[in-house]
Amino acid sequence: MAIVALTGCNNGRAYDRYRALDIEGWDRSDTVDFNVCRLTPGTYNMYVGFRATSSYPFRDLGININWTVYPSGKSFHKTVRCNVFDNNGHMSGRGGISSDDFLYRTGQITVAKGDSVVFTVSHAMNMDQIPGLTTIGLQLTPSDGTAH
Repeated sequence: MAIVALTGCNNGRAYDRYRALDIEGWDRSDTVDFNVCRLTPGTYNMYVGFRATSSYPFRDLGININWTVYPSGKSFHKTVRCNVFDNNGHMSGRGGISSDDFLYRTGQITVAKGDSVVFTVSHAMNMDQIPGLTTIGLQLTPSDGTAH
């Protein structure tokens, strides 16, 4: 699978990266890694983002997020469920021309001086290969709203 990093303006975000998913579908075994090096010490809001097309076959999306903080080696896991379609069958993200963008707050992480974090993201759906998703991303913002 080819992985492409997409970045944008900072806008108070300490980390904001997206990776392209395989056009044929996101396979359960295709984990997506995000390496976050040496954040300023503090607490950060963690968000997962994705882009979905109308060919996405489910009402929601389950996402596994695993992360390890270095140098301590402490590992964490979280599974989140994100709504893709509302009760009327309309995509519930921020609409684009051929897809919708979704961004869900998944919690907070705290890092100490010198910490780096490696995140691994995979889907948590019953189907092995999920069509209709084009990108998956991770965003961290300082919990106090200041840019770092």
